[in-house]
Amino acid sequence: MNRSPVSFRDFVRAKQSLVEAFVDGGETYAMLTGETGTGKTALLRELRSQLDRGRHRVLYFSAARKLGAAGLIKVAGEALRVRTSMCHSVSLDRLLRALAEESHTILLWLDEAQDLPSETLAEVRALAESDLDGSRRIQVLLVGLPRLRVELQAQPHLWRRIVVREEISGLAIDELQAFLDHHFEAGQNKRLCERGLTALFERAGGAPGRLLPMYRAVLRRAGSAKGKIEPEHVEDALERWELA
Repeated sequence: MNRSPVSFRDFVRAKQSLVEAFVDGGETYAMLTGETGTGKTALLRELRSQLDRGRHRVLYFSAARKLGAAGLIKVAGEALRVRTSMCHSVSLDRLLRALAEESHTILLWLDEAQDLPSETLAEVRALAESDLDGSRRIQVLLVGLPRLRVELQAQPHLWRRIVVREEISGLAIDELQAFLDHHFEAGQNKRLCERGLTALFERAGGAPGRLLPMYRAVLRRAGSAKGKIEPEHVEDALERWELA
């Protein structure tokens, strides 16, 4: 059964910070980092759903490491119905002129940004800072693994401009049972004792994207047996899951 993601405290905090940055604060740059599975993509979906589409337009790039500078300008131009050219500088000029006339604020979201080519990042900055009137027609959200922070710190001219720097770490252990209750049917959601829950949480590091497949693996390992699953069986199932 497909269920909507459940919000947890760290998720809510990071989302609110980004809403305030883009909607209320009008920040040009923001950063969101987190390990794989901590909920970054789910957070972006939630954030997008809360934006006023009459004011904001999101351009989302899911695999920034594959995005060259020319590709960025081409895709952004096509999204804004700008006629691109074989000449990169001509396409860039046309895009900048279109942005100057754009009524929406363009939100440029770059996922996997820790692998973003340096020339593409430079082009992003050129777009974001192209308006001399300070209208901030482009706002940039850089999303990636924790090493994105290190990559950006190596570029102090950009790092100091990123005022909002959020990191999402996942659930706290006291939120785990509610998370399982949300995603699993009654009878399957409370199969673990406190020791089993702790083992599951520690193996997954609190990351929702790891907790779900890990718990499913524990349930499959238990088979048709009913009742609580012994902590030793939980550990064994998780060990086998990680080796698979």
